Amino acid sequence: MPAERTRTITLITLLRRTSQLMVDELIERLRAAGFPESVAAQHPVFENIDPDGTRLTVLAARAGMTHQSMSELVQSMVALGHLERRPDPSDRRARLVALTPYGQRMVRTAVGEISAIEAAWLERWRTAGFDVDVRSMLDAGLGTHRSQSTDARST
Repeated sequence: MPAERTRTITLITLLRRTSQLMVDELIERLRAAGFPESVAAQHPVFENIDPDGTRLTVLAARAGMTHQSMSELVQSMVALGHLERRPDPSDRRARLVALTPYGQRMVRTAVGEISAIEAAWLERWRTAGFDVDVRSMLDAGLGTHRSQSTDARST
C-alpha cells in the first residue's frame, strides 16, 4: 500500500492566506462603508503611496510591480476618482500620483477598519495561546532581512 501523500502547508502559505483573509475583510468593510468600487487589486497603491504623492516608478518599486502594471492600475484608479496625477514640485518635469480628497477619505476609513481587523486577528491568536506582539516580531524579522540585503549588496 503506498504511503499517504499530503500537501505541505508552509509558513509562506499560512502568511499569504492570513493576509488574503484580512484584505478580503477590508474590502467587504470598505464596500459597506460606501466605497463599492473597492477591490483587492488596489491595495498595492494604497499601501505604498505617500501622503503628498509618489512618483509612479517609486510606487512600482515599493509594490514589486512592473512600471507598466502599476501605470495601468493607477490609470484605473484615476478613472474611479481615487487618484490624480500632478506635477512634482521638486522636479516640474516629473509627475506625482496623489490621493484625491475621495481617495483620502477612503484611506482614512481603511486605516480604521484595518485597526479593527488586526485587533480581531490578534485576539484570535491570543485565544489560540499565542500571546505575542506579531507586528513587532514581523517588523524585526523584516528589519534583519533588510540589513542583511544591504550588507550583501555592499560587499
